[in-house]
Order: sequence, then structure tokens, then C-alpha cells
Amino acid sequence: MPDWSRRRALHAVGTATAVALAGCSSSDDDGFEEPPGDERGDRVTDYDLRTVRASAAEPVFWKGDRPADEEPAVGGYAYVATEDDLADVSFGGSEPAEELAGFVRATDYGSESTLLQQRSVRECYDLRFRGVWREDDGFQTSFCSYLRPADVACSSGDRQTVAVAIRFPFVEDDVTSMGSSWSSSCDRRPDPVVADSGGDES
Repeated sequence: MPDWSRRRALHAVGTATAVALAGCSSSDDDGFEEPPGDERGDRVTDYDLRTVRASAAEPVFWKGDRPADEEPAVGGYAYVATEDDLADVSFGGSEPAEELAGFVRATDYGSESTLLQQRSVRECYDLRFRGVWREDDGFQTSFCSYLRPADVACSSGDRQTVAVAIRFPFVEDDVTSMGSSWSSSCDRRPDPVVADSGGDES
């Protein structure tokens, strides 16, 4: 049953916090620009993004064989640069998974590529994509989480899966590195970038 009282309390606290931070914040979410720094590559600004949310905490996509676990871990990434790469990626049977699959399969792999990521999130929260950086051997991405509107029915104890596909107008020949920063709030800078291990914070 939805945690209505707790949801509204959380939303009120989140709104108050956002207002309090507004006076000392140097940037807003829509205008977010993370400085490149020594650990960043070149920021990519030309891409198409598709985000889906599955109602269960299960993988939307996977590489190779379907996970055999009763409760497979949600996380990880897949970089699809060729039709052969695409053949190694499978998608679930849910409507969100099929939507993501349609986006990925519509890519022109002669001149384009796609980067897929997925993450388990608490049902009362959502993820926001903040940017992607191109490096010599891979990519870095940045996300943050925020409380969903108070009129969205959810349970604080349940989890769902958010998956994204980023379509690039270029192809990287050898992607061996992938990192992500995941901030627990969209009102502050993301946490340091770490290797994508498929964790489920937020």
C-alpha cells in the first residue's frame, strides 16, 4: 500500500531543502555543467537519450545469456558499436524493455553507436541524466536522484529499474572503461566517478 503520509512528508522536506539550497547554489539542474577536471574526458553534447522505468527490480537488458538467478542483480552497461554487438544484447519482455530495444535497434551502426546503463532505484525516487564524457578508452556518465511527485503512488521499501540508452553520432573502436557518478540528490554536485559495478544506491 502506498506510504502516502511518509511520501508527502518526504516531498515537503525535499521541497524545503531545495528552497533552502537555492540561495547558496551556484547552478540549477537545467543549467548543470560539471567542470571537466583532471579525471574527465571531453563532454559529449550531441546525442539522443531514451530513458525507461520498469515496475520491477529486474534487468531491462543483459549481455550474453539471460541471468539464471531468481533475483538477478540490476546494473552494468553495454556499449553497442556494431550489429554483432547488438546481437549479444538481449532485452526483457516488459513494455519499457521493448521501448528501449526499439530505440537501440533503430540506430545506424555504420555511423552511430549506443551506450546502455541500468540501475535499481527506490520506488519513490527517480534518476536524472546529467551528462556524458568521452575518454580515450571509454565513457563516464553522471546521474542524480530526486523524489518523485507526491501524487505518484509508491512504497518506500520497493525498488524498480531505470535504464537509459544514449545514442552517439560516432563509433568508438575499443571501449574498455566505463565509469559513473551517482549523486543521491540533484541539488548538489555528483559524487566522484567510480567504475560502473552495477550498485543500487539512491
